[in-house]
Amino acid sequence: MFGNVKAERAAVEITYTDTCDIVRDVEKEIDCITKHVDEAVYKSVPCALVMGKNPVESTDTAAFFNYMAKVLMPPEIEVIAGDKIIVTRYGRKIEYTNAGQPAVYATHQEVAVIDNSPVFGGGKNENED
Repeated sequence: MFGNVKAERAAVEITYTDTCDIVRDVEKEIDCITKHVDEAVYKSVPCALVMGKNPVESTDTAAFFNYMAKVLMPPEIEVIAGDKIIVTRYGRKIEYTNAGQPAVYATHQEVAVIDNSPVFGGGKNENED
């Protein structure tokens, strides 16, 4: 199997149980004003989300699950640093930020992503009465 890119790619694509949208900050002219807006440049791309470790950071008001993950997808999809990748897994959408430069191979590419989702607890904020 090694050395046969077509067979290796087919083997990797079997793991694509998720889909993702690639969202990019683009300039658009709106009402004669150039604005930066988020736009989906790819939709429903087959992919596989590979979860990393979950270290937790917290502040006085919120905890942040700040963990690394990788998204594997076909090599012809152009992902650039700073893109948002919204993964749909089992009907749930998970938004990742800070996509790094992808590692592109003949069979697939791996994009490192970070989830910085705040998690708010049920505790009382010290500024509340």
